[in-house]
Amino acid sequence: MSRVGRDLVNGVVEDVHIDDSGQVHQVHTQDITQILEDNKRKRNETNDWMKFDPKQNLQQVLDLSMTDCVRIKNEHGIDILGNDVDWRYVFKLIETHYPYMKTTTARL
Repeated sequence: MSRVGRDLVNGVVEDVHIDDSGQVHQVHTQDITQILEDNKRKRNETNDWMKFDPKQNLQQVLDLSMTDCVRIKNEHGIDILGNDVDWRYVFKLIETHYPYMKTTTARL
């Protein structure tokens, strides 16, 4: 398999490969280390979310990378960027499979 192209868009690296049979493969990678560290820091800052009143204001509960969005779409068949999304199911999925995406320790 030989790489024929590489593109960097918004922090996502796209490599294009052609295998011996002539099929084209796209591989997307992204360094999400900073997002994971920020999520962990926000989860540990209990002062921010302990005083939160959902009737008064909004609070961030997730921080997703595009890699996470694509992974959820490929592994679970849910396009969270689409229009008709069952958010209860998505939140349950994140609670069980992807807790590192959360920025709070509260249940989604």
